[in-house]
Amino acid sequence: MINSIRFVEARVLMSLVVMACLSQAAGATPSAAPVQYRIGILGAPSFPDDPNPILEVKWNDENLQKMKDLGFNAMQINMAWAYRPYDEILNLEDVVTVPEQFMLPMDRELAKTLRTPEKIAERAAELRRRIALCQKYGFLIIFHYGAPFVGFPPQMDEPLPQNTSDQKTVARYRALIQEFGKEFPGVDDLLMYTYDQDAWLCSEFGPSPDCHGIPVAERASAFVNALAQQWREMRPRGAFWWEPWELSAGEVYRTIQLLDPTAVGLSIHSSVAEVMIANPADRWFRNVLYESAERRLPVIGEVFMGAPTEEMEPYTDVQCPLSTLRELQALYRAGQLTGIKEYFGNVPTKEDPNLRMTGVFFRDPGIGENQALAEVASSYGGAADEVIRYWRLVTAAVDFAPWDVGWRFRRIGYSIPSHLMTAATLKGASWQTPDWQSSRRSTFMRTDETTEPNFWEREDIQLRCEQSAIAMQRAIETGTAMKDNVPAPLRPSFVRGLSELVDFRVRLLAYAYHLRETNLADDLRTARAMKLPIRQENVTELRTTLLKDEQNQGSTEPIASAIKLLDSNLDKFLATYFLPSQPTGARDAKGSSITSN
Repeated sequence: MINSIRFVEARVLMSLVVMACLSQAAGATPSAAPVQYRIGILGAPSFPDDPNPILEVKWNDENLQKMKDLGFNAMQINMAWAYRPYDEILNLEDVVTVPEQFMLPMDRELAKTLRTPEKIAERAAELRRRIALCQKYGFLIIFHYGAPFVGFPPQMDEPLPQNTSDQKTVARYRALIQEFGKEFPGVDDLLMYTYDQDAWLCSEFGPSPDCHGIPVAERASAFVNALAQQWREMRPRGAFWWEPWELSAGEVYRTIQLLDPTAVGLSIHSSVAEVMIANPADRWFRNVLYESAERRLPVIGEVFMGAPTEEMEPYTDVQCPLSTLRELQALYRAGQLTGIKEYFGNVPTKEDPNLRMTGVFFRDPGIGENQALAEVASSYGGAADEVIRYWRLVTAAVDFAPWDVGWRFRRIGYSIPSHLMTAATLKGASWQTPDWQSSRRSTFMRTDETTEPNFWEREDIQLRCEQSAIAMQRAIETGTAMKDNVPAPLRPSFVRGLSELVDFRVRLLAYAYHLRETNLADDLRTARAMKLPIRQENVTELRTTLLKDEQNQGSTEPIASAIKLLDSNLDKFLATYFLPSQPTGARDAKGSSITSN
């Protein structure tokens, strides 16, 4: 096991650096000391109905050595993703049998399918194998899970089958943690979330008598403290990390005041909304670091460290190492961090400049951008200068993309370019959690699907998609011109990334064209309604946009019919196309398209 500073010692270290934390929060530049915990995850999740073998990474000597060589010193040994790709462990109950006295009806049902004795034994055996591998290579070992388990998708009807105010629930998880600690003595730290995926908290204004009228900060902190204290009994030198997912900014601040700093640490998204490529270390993140420093709570920041990310899925090879460096350095400079953790997953089995940039950052967190890019590009030999130019253009395209329009934008790779011919909407996403109903609205422009977007909102996203597409086209042209100069071992990944950019750009333009067509049609309709003269420039632009859209979609219909009607009968066209509609799901099989209902 690595000779790492453990939890109690980490608190002493925090005491020594509190004044430095406060000055960093005020804008001072921290020293370029290494980050204490550098936490990786082997493999990356993908939808179970669309498996991607590139993302499945074997737990073996070769891959653990690659992670160590990159500079990781801690491993999350299970993926803990909602749809359980490759049967990865998501809950304690997946690998430890629930004691009879705590058995609920849902437990008895799942014992017949997901949690049979045989499946629990198989997962336990695999977990022990991973633990042994991590110990062999000196990694700190972290197990990730959600509690209290309520099932996925979340059971929204309250009272929930379990809640944190019920002492039987607390006793259940203390017992499970105790058993887990005995069964898997090699695990150093636990990492728990309480409000996401299939763990859920009831609301203080709902029908649950155990929760009604009790602020979530009080309920969550009491639950976390009880379980952290149980783990501390099992692992005096271990850490218990809590992820306050789905709590509002204010609730997180309040909960920090109620957590036991002798037993609890935080692991947080890099923004109040999500882990986001182009929006790391927002005001909430910096405030959490400031407040945690005052309370002597260690904090881990979560970020994307490689090309496969939740935002880019299903793309796995988009090369933007400069984006990766900027993410990592933004977290590092935000305040006192105990560690930085991969949020989605690492795939060291393939060439990935983004992941190699993470290794460069681990060695020297204060490295300059030019020096870092030159180091990552050195393996490209004579093509190094060209590839750096390409990477800068890809980062520009990523930065211009409107990730903040709504959570669904991160599903763009699954969207269908042949959008519907109804009015373009901008679909948000929202769940009944404190964060979604409050703080996340400061990051995402759209958090509902019940109102039509304003003209200017459509225009804003159209123009930003176009700007991203312009930068992406420059990157594509640059990459296409120099791809044959890329050394042969690095070329397949480079070409895949180039192809993904082409695909990405098609979808950006599909959104832009649909939004502009809708606004132009509205301009023409309102001109008719207000008895203003029709501007022929609007008609011409609408026709030109439709032609570009048709070419971008790669098919003639339904746009060819729309153009024919536009040419022959403008009023009938306006009465037929780009009118508001109710959701149909016709272009939304994966919940991805943001402009088609």
